[in-house]
Amino acid sequence: MNALSRREEDTLTKATKAHALKECDPLVKEFAECATGRTISVAWACKSKYKKVQECISRL
Repeated sequence: MNALSRREEDTLTKATKAHALKECDPLVKEFAECATGRTISVAWACKSKYKKVQECISRL
């Protein structure tokens, strides 16, 4: 079993994150629209949208 170097790990992490955000883009945009102009209230006003984003990302 081979271990990844730090550079390989960083590259893989960035690629995985980019892929997940691309696949979940509609949900991310929906959450961003909800969060726009909010500060503290985003925690409860956009809670369901945030959960959808997290579920989408965790599936990938």
